[in-house]
Amino acid sequence: MKQEFHIRRIQAGRWTPMLVLAAMLLALPAEAQNLRIVHCLYGCPEGAPAANQLLLRPIYALSYNSQHKSADWVAYRVTAETVGIASSLSRNARTDDYMEEQTLDNSDFSSAAELDMVHAHYAPLVNFAGTPYWDDVNFLSNAVARSASLSQGAWYGLNWAVRNLVNREAEVYVLTGPLYDQDQPGIRLPIDKPHRIPDGFYKLVVTPQGEAAGFRFSQDTSAGIHHCNLRASIAELEAATGLRFFPGRNRPLSETLYSSLGCF
Repeated sequence: MKQEFHIRRIQAGRWTPMLVLAAMLLALPAEAQNLRIVHCLYGCPEGAPAANQLLLRPIYALSYNSQHKSADWVAYRVTAETVGIASSLSRNARTDDYMEEQTLDNSDFSSAAELDMVHAHYAPLVNFAGTPYWDDVNFLSNAVARSASLSQGAWYGLNWAVRNLVNREAEVYVLTGPLYDQDQPGIRLPIDKPHRIPDGFYKLVVTPQGEAAGFRFSQDTSAGIHHCNLRASIAELEAATGLRFFPGRNRPLSETLYSSLGCF
């Protein structure tokens, strides 16, 4: 099933080359919209809500769910050249001017500490500190509230392992996003704006050679848990998200990348 995306019109003077391209492509007839987005190895995920907005930026692509106020998936490519030192780079949140009413804002995230959560990113800053586009990670459409223990523990460990891997591999692709427990009322920040904080997250790491590794994280993961203890198959993550992750792949991926990410 083809997925339909929507991009809101940007105010005059605020077009960027990537968004101009996206708008032009989305204006094509449906049968001409079999697009290849370079951030998505083997095709971008299918199955997100039709009302989601597809955002294309130089360093990542994402499908934004304005009901949950979170991306449903974020895809990006990491190489040794894109990784850099981020210690002096700004972490100041950037407003998506053309969809600011659809995202949480900086003041909303300021209340995350009350739940022992932090204002975090799906596409991480360090992975793109070596590019001129590093500040794009600060857009609020790339933001999410994540528990401090997960951010400082397994999530950080897997991000480090990915960066270590690209020192040996030419490139890897990452696909990540939220998980929601439909049997639970959901986590919410102490704000009035309708939203839902993810109950957990998934992350898939894939190489052009067809190797893959999947991980499933809960928000209550303690800081001492290693990412290798949170392995999950692609089939399990597709069932949990309702997404089809690699629609352009004509044969199953080899889920053998774990050892390259420090899992033995």
